[in-house]
Amino acid sequence: MYLPKPLTGLDGGSIVKTSHMEFVPKGQILPLMFKVIVPLNTPEGNYTFRLKIKYTILAPLPEERKWEVKFSLPISGRTYVYTELLTEKLEKGKVQNINFNVVYVGNEPVELNIDFHSDALSILDYEPKAHILTDKPGSFEASAKVYCPPDVQVNGLPITISVIYKTLQASGTYTKTYIIPLARKAEVVFTEVQYTTSGSSVIIRGQLVNVGDYDAKYLTVYAQALGEGLTVENPTTYLGTLAAGEGTSFLIYASAERIGKYSLKLSAKYYGPDMEWHETTEEISIKTIGIAEEKEKITPIKYEEILPIIIGLSAVTLIIGFIMGWADTRGGRVLEHNRLIEVFYQGT
Repeated sequence: MYLPKPLTGLDGGSIVKTSHMEFVPKGQILPLMFKVIVPLNTPEGNYTFRLKIKYTILAPLPEERKWEVKFSLPISGRTYVYTELLTEKLEKGKVQNINFNVVYVGNEPVELNIDFHSDALSILDYEPKAHILTDKPGSFEASAKVYCPPDVQVNGLPITISVIYKTLQASGTYTKTYIIPLARKAEVVFTEVQYTTSGSSVIIRGQLVNVGDYDAKYLTVYAQALGEGLTVENPTTYLGTLAAGEGTSFLIYASAERIGKYSLKLSAKYYGPDMEWHETTEEISIKTIGIAEEKEKITPIKYEEILPIIIGLSAVTLIIGFIMGWADTRGGRVLEHNRLIEVFYQGT
């Protein structure tokens, strides 16, 4: 059978064939069936088909014959509804919208009612709740607000959309279930940042944790002083790959020029499974409370502190002089006694 455009056979061609290898008695009807594709955008109207039949007469003598006939069939507009999923991925532990396009194909007024169902997702709300009325083909937006559990261990979760349509001549329900994949991502966060100071030196200790479900690759911490007076000694710290659920620590060294307050910006950059770079930042305030001056300090000696020492030395001199004077007196030399008085005077 030769098909009019734009109709085609299942193979995409304009000719469809069928065959029967059987004997057909006189007066019996042999039904013939051809499968054709009528595109949705086929204009309404009458279409002409051409049918060629080749057959063999067995009696009285075998004879091959051909027969050709043309006939027309009307093609009318078809009411058809389908949906298109617009949301690509779901994120664990979040409330999010799943968006759809609802497409109506037909030339008669139609009423559309939309509903959603899921055994794995919590459907919190949906739009539109009211029915949609239209008298021409078109697409309409629909969405379901859902909550995705944080502890699911599968790669995707199902949601079913149902569209009930009613026209003056027909009614029906279109239902389709979509499996929406779960997004796998790396998500690095600062969980703890502290600093200590010693004179002009500042040490920042921090910790990063990957709270996502995929490795964070090429993780690097960048430190930047916001303002003058604070110098960062290691502004770049490479940490490598941080697996999902794991943490790592880092140290930043800086020096302050004077006592005061400073601000420091920390940035953690990493490469995720979506083949894109991501960044998380943290800003901290630093206060230095004392910086030692590099000057030689001279402590003055107080007279009160060394007075007992001087007195002790004088007493020793006095005793020695007294012994010497006493020995000389016994020898009849009074002059040495005078020397004793002189020594005592010098000692005091």
